Amino acid sequence: MKHVCIGTLNHFDSNRISIVLEEHKIDFFFKSSYESSLQSGWMAPGSSFNEKLLFVDEIQVSKTKKLLENYIIDWSP
Repeated sequence: MKHVCIGTLNHFDSNRISIVLEEHKIDFFFKSSYESSLQSGWMAPGSSFNEKLLFVDEIQVSKTKKLLENYIIDWSP
């Protein structure tokens, strides 16, 4: 299974997004560019400690984007 990065999101939204994706059986994982760069011994320019990259199964990218569009609309102030 190949995963592709579909975007960057705030750490504080990751829990809600995880719930939405799990409910729809989307295969995904998060990666922290900040933690990855610290482990490598260098800091990525412009990365933030609360920023996460979202990776999803390449077969489920279209479905995931539609779910996230609805999530953004539903949770907008």
